[in-house]
Amino acid sequence: MATKTSNLYGKITVTNRAIRSIVNMTVVECYGVSTGRLSDILTDNNKIYLSVKVYLKYGVKPEAVSETIRKAVRYNVENLTGMTVAVINVTIQGIY
Repeated sequence: MATKTSNLYGKITVTNRAIRSIVNMTVVECYGVSTGRLSDILTDNNKIYLSVKVYLKYGVKPEAVSETIRKAVRYNVENLTGMTVAVINVTIQGIY
């Protein structure tokens, strides 16, 4: 499924695959993340709902890393797609 929007220059279509790539690259760049990936995506009326699953590095604070992931993902997805990120759920699956 794809998300569609329009602006001054015309219509824009952003595929879920493009959003998945943005999120996956952003998550693994966050401090404290060992591995991570986008597990679920839902788009509805120019809003994006995301679920991310991550494994953290030993010794980091899960709350701080989760907040960093949310901020980074929201910033990158909104700036690169022009869509609004409504919700980002972060599930910590383990610590390495």
